[in-house]
Amino acid sequence: MRLRFKTVFCFALLGLTCLLLPNTSKADSFAWTYQGTMPDLPGGIINFGSGELTTMDGVINELSGTFDGVAIAGLLPPGAFAGNDNLLLVPAAPLYVTPGGFSFTDSAGAPFNIYASLGSQCSCGPSGCVCRPYNLYGAVNGNFLDGDFGNFAVTPNIATPEPTAIAMLLPAVLGFALFAAWKRFRDMVKLNSSRLGPTA
Repeated sequence: MRLRFKTVFCFALLGLTCLLLPNTSKADSFAWTYQGTMPDLPGGIINFGSGELTTMDGVINELSGTFDGVAIAGLLPPGAFAGNDNLLLVPAAPLYVTPGGFSFTDSAGAPFNIYASLGSQCSCGPSGCVCRPYNLYGAVNGNFLDGDFGNFAVTPNIATPEPTAIAMLLPAVLGFALFAAWKRFRDMVKLNSSRLGPTA
């Protein structure tokens, strides 16, 4: 009986330990929007788009939605267009993407890149110069002529348990269920023994 108790207890403890160990990979899902506010060139276009993206350890690995009213076909791998690295920085540092940004194609086959434009603007006077940082998001298409600057935002979607987390949770739940069942059985045996009293 004592050996059975130890086995069930160790099984439950093993499952709990697996739950407490850090998971090396982490997938996150976000809703994203881009709204251009200022064309890159006079008379240029204003881009807009929205959808969902998924990251694994801070790298965007899935992208969906629409851009300029056309469905997004898919994410381009890092280095495929405009020096993209497909990194997403959450929290923003100082922006959600890097100067390389992330690139994708729409269903018409046109490539796009959403990137961070980091810099500073200086104004000088008799007492010296004062520089203020300006951090903007930009979007550019395949011909590098039609681009704009605007606002890019991401909002975390509700997290869903990863399959590995569910798999690690199962031994813990099963172990504790077996432990509870064994304890109840042991208590019932003790109760019956006390009702019967000592045998002659």
